[in-house]
Amino acid sequence: MRLAPVFLASVALLLSVPALALDCAQAVTTPDINACAAADQKKVEAELNVVYKRVLQNLELANTETENDSKLKAALIEAQRAWVKFREADCKALFTRYEGGTIRTVMYLGCMQQHAEQRIKDLAEYEK
Repeated sequence: MRLAPVFLASVALLLSVPALALDCAQAVTTPDINACAAADQKKVEAELNVVYKRVLQNLELANTETENDSKLKAALIEAQRAWVKFREADCKALFTRYEGGTIRTVMYLGCMQQHAEQRIKDLAEYEK
């Protein structure tokens, strides 16, 4: 479990450093693959945040019409918080599974990205 803070700090560093002419289609080294996975995850995370904020905003606009919309917004916020905790725990478990290998970071980032992509689809249902 000691590696988790170091790993998370490494991921944060990867997410904050722009990829300088890194061709992800040609990435073969572990650091390059991890950097590309981090960049992809960062994009999906940004999209997730936009969709979530838009859904909340739409519910807030509708909020003036019925009390049910207010309850729905509160329920969605609670669900999102629970989802964030679940996703983190699920992906940390996957990271632990691959703890001895160089693939662990890309597996963790892939897990985070897959969950985010699915959550974007789930949140989009609130806009229908």
